[in-house]
Amino acid sequence: MYSISFLLTVWVIAVQAGCFTMRTSDGEWTTALKKRGQPLDPVFLDVPDRNGRMIHAVNVSAADSLPLLVLVHGSPGSADAFLGFLADTFLPKKVRLVALDRPGFGYTEGFGKPERSLEAQAAAVHAVVEQLAPNQKVWLLGHSLGGPVIARFAMDYPEQTAGLILVAASIDPALEEHPWWQAAVQPPPLKWLLPKSFWTSNAEIKPLEGELKKMSPKWSKVTCPVTVVHAVNDCLVPVANVDFARQVLTGVADLQIEILPDGDHFILWNRYEKVRKAIFDAIGGNKSN
Repeated sequence: MYSISFLLTVWVIAVQAGCFTMRTSDGEWTTALKKRGQPLDPVFLDVPDRNGRMIHAVNVSAADSLPLLVLVHGSPGSADAFLGFLADTFLPKKVRLVALDRPGFGYTEGFGKPERSLEAQAAAVHAVVEQLAPNQKVWLLGHSLGGPVIARFAMDYPEQTAGLILVAASIDPALEEHPWWQAAVQPPPLKWLLPKSFWTSNAEIKPLEGELKKMSPKWSKVTCPVTVVHAVNDCLVPVANVDFARQVLTGVADLQIEILPDGDHFILWNRYEKVRKAIFDAIGGNKSN
């Protein structure tokens, strides 16, 4: 009994001390990129959003004149979800890449403090865009919950949106499930047993259905090119989200949809070449390697 109590105490201390954070420091970023053969040096940014919160991001590019692609991670997660893309030795020569830590995650100010509003999440992305490409149109790629974030960006800042790439994106409010444990793990003491990144994830996913419903009348504002990539066997975000995309993106003249036979929810990593190709196809880059 004492052993169990001791181990439980150690676990709580480790969790509350910030272990299991799912985030990568600037030094670790630099080391990881070099190990993967990326000759370009990353540039790290801390940009204040409209609430004064410092949004942390990492930028890799061969030239500032290239089109900007903003990479927005899911939940839980951080900018390092896109390590493979920033480490790609060919991609940054064709596209200017920036991956950011969404509010509540990574090294953005307020780690562990969830931002439940998709409008505020999109505003945080906009702060980074304004820093790197003020008054310019940019491309955005969002994985999972990053999908509705970039969709909200296109709704709120259409004049700065060149196009969207939705990867396994959760955009249909009718498909948002509410398992019993979502409410159970929010209050203490169960909250103390979860790593901050996981509790933050639960806290932002729980109200996601309502946030998506707020977006329902705004889909007509999305007129930029949109690419949708999803896997049939996605067990976390159903492929039926693709049908929803077809229904609401009526103002999009250039809608490209690719449904993969496998890859589950993790196509960002295990179908990397497919996502990479989708980037080149969407932005018009050289598809050859």
